[in-house]
Amino acid sequence: MTICYVYQDQYPWDIRIEKITEALAEAGIDVHIVSRNRSGGRPKEKVADRIHVHRVAQGFDRFSRTIFNFPAFFSPTWLRKTVSVVQDEGVSLIIVRDLPLGPMAYWAGRWTGTPVVMDMAENYPAMIQDTWTFRGPRPLDFLIRNPSLLRRMERWLLPRLDGVLVVSEASAARVRTLAGPRPPVFNVSNTPPLGSLGLRVPHPLIDRLKEHRGLTLLYVGGLEETRGLETVILALPEVVRKLQDFLFVVLGEGTAEERLKRLAREKGIEQNVLFAGWLHHTLVPGIIAESDFCIVPHYVTEHTDSTIPNKIFDYLLQRKPVIVTQAKSLKQIVESCHCGKVYLDKDPAALAQTIMELTDPDLRHTLGESGFAAVKNRYNWERDKDNLLDAVRAIAAPSGRATTRTGSEEQLGTVRSLR
Repeated sequence: MTICYVYQDQYPWDIRIEKITEALAEAGIDVHIVSRNRSGGRPKEKVADRIHVHRVAQGFDRFSRTIFNFPAFFSPTWLRKTVSVVQDEGVSLIIVRDLPLGPMAYWAGRWTGTPVVMDMAENYPAMIQDTWTFRGPRPLDFLIRNPSLLRRMERWLLPRLDGVLVVSEASAARVRTLAGPRPPVFNVSNTPPLGSLGLRVPHPLIDRLKEHRGLTLLYVGGLEETRGLETVILALPEVVRKLQDFLFVVLGEGTAEERLKRLAREKGIEQNVLFAGWLHHTLVPGIIAESDFCIVPHYVTEHTDSTIPNKIFDYLLQRKPVIVTQAKSLKQIVESCHCGKVYLDKDPAALAQTIMELTDPDLRHTLGESGFAAVKNRYNWERDKDNLLDAVRAIAAPSGRATTRTGSEEQLGTVRSLR
């Protein structure tokens, strides 16, 4: 079996695609990733056993490369590359990452007689709506990143697909509401492999955290305006007043970074906030292990209600209690697994109180162990990998030819998505 995975950005690297493609390769499935070509790389490259990357267009220069590689749903260069990969490699299934290139992948599937599945890592229209709400639209966004137009495109596309991979039960319910019973839905969440538990790569930041005497709160992820980090900064003066050695470590980068640094200075807590920047993903488990507790402070929106970020499971795997906002998917995990605390997303006083409650080491230990048990028994990639392989085997067509799904396959998709 051979699969074409269409990714609107440059690969490598993306943690979800890496896990999916490696799982497929381990199962004896060849994977060909159609990828953006920002840097003018080679048209085709083998990146791992059974995994190849096909880059869209080198162009004549940087400007032409940008135009040819732009991931528009109507892009002829993306369509031509995808169709050629499907035909040349004997592809049995096309998986397209998120909405932007979804219609293009659908037409490539129609052209070649190949079933098409969307890997819905995000509620894409809602994610773009968050960008408009918290940062504001840029001039071209009204045409190419317009939430209203994206919602219409999504409603048109979903019923025409052969399947959808989602990251949460809330996302699965949203897809069924939009698309009805036509496409089977499989829950393949953003969970970590259990084998990453013992991963420890030396780094100066890990050494610094080991030497730090006070409590350490850790955030891992992007620093965009939607991430709710402003609320954390505003909560810290009250925490620092009682815990002078308290340290908030921010691991990542993004558009709001300078604004957050300025806010920390204005509040007089710049010594208690460490902006560590972006670090390679292999370093993250060791850094999480040296923290005392971790946070997912995302503002509650339609987007965050239906998605689950990787980081919550990465925290829990390292036996760390978590603090989360009341976003539905996050709250459900924390309350059902008894692994942390929930606070109102825009209430710094509530967050400060929650942090102070977790100064109790016995409570942190109890919550951390509960979270670890939840990941070990339920929220792990070994389990989600089975869901992925079930989806692929149920939908993929022999010899790249589209098939009509049977009632039993539809039922299988429903059962697996409810795991």
